[in-house]
Amino acid sequence: MNVHQMVCHCTDFFRMAKGTKTSREYGRVNTKELIELAKLGKTTPAPKGFGQVEGEGTAPTNLEKDLRTLKEHILEFSNFKNDFDFAEHPYFGKIDQERWTKLAVYHLNHHLSQFGV
Repeated sequence: MNVHQMVCHCTDFFRMAKGTKTSREYGRVNTKELIELAKLGKTTPAPKGFGQVEGEGTAPTNLEKDLRTLKEHILEFSNFKNDFDFAEHPYFGKIDQERWTKLAVYHLNHHLSQFGV
């Protein structure tokens, strides 16, 4: 994955949280195994339909535009009310705002650190 693909991939995470981009498969992974991989700093599989390298994620267009789009999605996510009805997560099912926020921070940090940011 290159930087531009990563930007689009991270934006897709926020689309998933609000339900505007959905996975093609739900509940098909061992969540305990997934959490262990994450704790070890290893790559975890993207939900079906979100694999950027495989061409399943949102296609990059213009880096500056895609960066603005990511920023807009982060700001929108951070302004959701406590009672926002988040979409079902493909691996963890129905989770609350606190869990979605922890996943968002983990996901962004993971990908930003891949590129030394």
